[in-house]
Amino acid sequence: MDLKIDRVKILYIVGVLLGVAAAFYFGFRLLEDLSPTTTSGVLVLVFVAFLLAGLYVETDVLDTVFYALGAGSYVVFVSYTLSVFELGDGGVFVLLAGSSALFIALGYASSKGVLDTERRTAAVGVAVVLVVVLALLGFDVTGEQPTHTAEFEEEIEVPPLPGEATVGEVTVENPFPLSRTADVPTYDACLYAPELRRTRARYEDRTRGLVVAGGGSRTFELTVGVSLFYDPETEELRGELEEAGTVPVERADECPESSDAVKLVVVREGGPTPRR
Repeated sequence: MDLKIDRVKILYIVGVLLGVAAAFYFGFRLLEDLSPTTTSGVLVLVFVAFLLAGLYVETDVLDTVFYALGAGSYVVFVSYTLSVFELGDGGVFVLLAGSSALFIALGYASSKGVLDTERRTAAVGVAVVLVVVLALLGFDVTGEQPTHTAEFEEEIEVPPLPGEATVGEVTVENPFPLSRTADVPTYDACLYAPELRRTRARYEDRTRGLVVAGGGSRTFELTVGVSLFYDPETEELRGELEEAGTVPVERADECPESSDAVKLVVVREGGPTPRR
């Protein structure tokens, strides 16, 4: 049996796969503080750069390698955009259909020689794209990051079981012109009634890896489960809560060991109490 292996093609294929893997790593892991808009834009610009590089080289196999790297970068761009941005069904359809039309048009233009260009023009195009990429990255890494502010209730009325009690709201603000990815702070809550009980405060919506538009903000309600306030066996309000009627809410850097008064203390995990 004659097994002929083209070693050159194998090396090219491995190079293409590693290049696409690098694009995936850049899009999903590298420089996590980058704006998602910047990451998407860079992936598209890299696609353009590889396309121009393929027009520049005169070796048949090498131009195919550059085209494959460009196509891989564009696929990463589409995957990243779909996973990060909330496009909705219409937006997803437009992105996929538009991408399909783009590559069909590029294939047709290439077969008709429309894309043929002078090597000097292609080289200048690659240089311009790289300068734009560096400028975009520099603009992004020196830009402002999202900030968090918190507003808490002065006191809450305990609703009946089952349910949630809203203790405040947290707002994520993005002062940067481009979108940013942000996580809201994590909070713990300590109830004194009069014995101490701890719980994790919750948000009513997705709050990890959320995308905040440039110059925009998003607000989330912070809640605690009302089971915290009830005895699990009798399902009656704990200790002095039944007489108190309402529960005061306080902010602190940490929960005290004990309290002489009925109250709910909210503590930000891993950081100082945010400004009001």
